[in-house]
Amino acid sequence: MPNIAKIQKAIDDTARLVIGAYKIPAIAAVLVNENGSKVLHSVQGLKDASKSTTAASNKAGKGDFFNVGSISKPITGLFIAALIKRGDLKWDTKISDVFTEFKSKAFRDHCGLNSNFLNTKLYELISHSSGMGGQFYFDRNNDNKRRGDTDPFRVPEEQGILAGGSSRDSEWMSFESLRYQRYLYTLLYMKKKKYKYKQTDDLGYNNKNATGYSSSVTIATAMAERKLGRAWELIMTELLLHPLPMEMRFGAVPNGMQHHSYNTGSGKFVPNPSFTNTLSNYSSKFMTGAIHCTVEGMAQYIRYNIRALTYGQAFDVTAYQKPVTGAAQGGLFLNTGANNNEPLWHVGTTGGSRAVLNVYPHTGAGYAVMMNCVDGNSQAAMDDMSKALADIYKNWNTY
Repeated sequence: MPNIAKIQKAIDDTARLVIGAYKIPAIAAVLVNENGSKVLHSVQGLKDASKSTTAASNKAGKGDFFNVGSISKPITGLFIAALIKRGDLKWDTKISDVFTEFKSKAFRDHCGLNSNFLNTKLYELISHSSGMGGQFYFDRNNDNKRRGDTDPFRVPEEQGILAGGSSRDSEWMSFESLRYQRYLYTLLYMKKKKYKYKQTDDLGYNNKNATGYSSSVTIATAMAERKLGRAWELIMTELLLHPLPMEMRFGAVPNGMQHHSYNTGSGKFVPNPSFTNTLSNYSSKFMTGAIHCTVEGMAQYIRYNIRALTYGQAFDVTAYQKPVTGAAQGGLFLNTGANNNEPLWHVGTTGGSRAVLNVYPHTGAGYAVMMNCVDGNSQAAMDDMSKALADIYKNWNTY
């Protein structure tokens, strides 16, 4: 039997060493093993690097939420799987099955849509295998030449969230406006041609052969909103956050936790309050990068993915993890490893946070690291903490 107290000490000691060595504000480490029956975690550091280093209220703890960046995408896959289990959607539900107006040529001509993606399925959107958009556009000659960012909402929405202060901000601060934005996002993604933002470069038609890593998961949530008649935030809360409950949130990071960026002039991490203003609670794309987890929330998510938890009313784990074109059908993990297609993994980075997740379903284990900072030494800090957790997992029985 492994000495759990010894393992906990190793995790705590490593987290403290990483904080000291790299001068990062805070770090959270989560290790799940023995098919979910053992959950260990450590949270060290400060919520806000600009405030007191000794005040108890500024100490990061197990009840604090860390932004997980793009790990929001596989988490959203879990919520979509819950709707599928309930019968609201199917993995092979098509865009045109939900947005039936798209079938009309007159409607498409009026809105400037193409017909390339009418039959795109929900699982293709969730697993980034639809060929729609993508973070980068592969040009029309199919020579895999990257032409730049083609996400139609990336700059317009994020500028609004980061800046704010407009007299009309309040018009966007409602669930109904978010539903509208996601529908508009779907229309823009399906338009005939793409243009680089603020430029006249015509990027032509989307290339069906290039899968792309994208925020097409937003379209999946727009489909759910059309089917259920209410905003994704409400659907997500009623399905999983409250009934399970899961320690996850969306919008601005709660409880005083600050995002931090690195100031090269001072050589220190400084708060980035742009990510905690009032508009942050009304991001139409939060499900692609603005979900926050406590260490327990991340442990819950890992345990669902290793099949250690069952909640039959919520989702079908087998279908959720079914491989599709090299990705996890519902889980939306970026890649898979060689042994039993493990680990399933995903990373997340924003302008003020960083996270990494690895899950081993067949061996009943997983680990994650979450940080409230980016740039500077944050990547090295995350790498060191991740390596320590991986070593503990691999040498579990020697403790």
